[in-house]
Amino acid sequence: MIHPSSIIAPGAEIAENVEIGPLCYVGPHVKIGPNCKLISHCNIDGYTTIGSNNVFHPFSAIGQPAQDHGVVPGSISYVEIGNDNIFRENTTVHSGTKPDTVTKIGNHCMFMAGSHVAHNCKVGNNVIIVNASVLGGYAEVADNALISGLCAVHQFCRVGRFAMISGVSAMSKDVPPFMTAEGRNGGVKMVNLVGLKRAGFSDETIRVIRNIHKVFYRSELSPTNALKKIKEEFPQIPEVIEFIEFCESSTKGVLAAKVDGHRG
Repeated sequence: MIHPSSIIAPGAEIAENVEIGPLCYVGPHVKIGPNCKLISHCNIDGYTTIGSNNVFHPFSAIGQPAQDHGVVPGSISYVEIGNDNIFRENTTVHSGTKPDTVTKIGNHCMFMAGSHVAHNCKVGNNVIIVNASVLGGYAEVADNALISGLCAVHQFCRVGRFAMISGVSAMSKDVPPFMTAEGRNGGVKMVNLVGLKRAGFSDETIRVIRNIHKVFYRSELSPTNALKKIKEEFPQIPEVIEFIEFCESSTKGVLAAKVDGHRG
């Protein structure tokens, strides 16, 4: 199931039922799990470990060194990819910058054409990154987040669980879980209602999340006072605790600008 025009370097570990199409290259330290498919013209290199049932479309490039002047020549860093991910055309995923660091991707993600995952990023499960969107180094994207097309997430920034970033946006602050953000740090516009409903969140939980949004983004309270109010007055269900802990652990600052004349 390996096309004769492809090059598999000695030392590469290829599991059973892996299909490698024409003109692909697999480096000597790559490990590819069962039932993966490299359609054609794929380059997988570096110390890259790939789980099962992943599909790599033409010209995807996985495991190349970081685009960072801090890379130590000859050092070893890693890419770890889980199961059931789709990497569309021209997707790039780079290895860690510092020795023994890792860029990590979970399961059931889709990386659309031209998307980029930089060095040392952490991407959770069921994440969708749409065409030509990029994650800067050390960015973190939690489970079920959606990053629309032509977006940029700045280095070290975090995108929370079930958060959504609208198209042609750029974020240099953290986007809290369950919220929809847009613009160039333009602010949180609304709760990601569509995503929450599709995921089966209960009406009661969605109501609480909408009230979080009202307090944190529409009440004119400072972020500190808004969080205090949420702690004291809201039922401490897992989603409330998750929102509070996300905001309190932020090092880049949580997105909290004005949107449409309101505090965002």
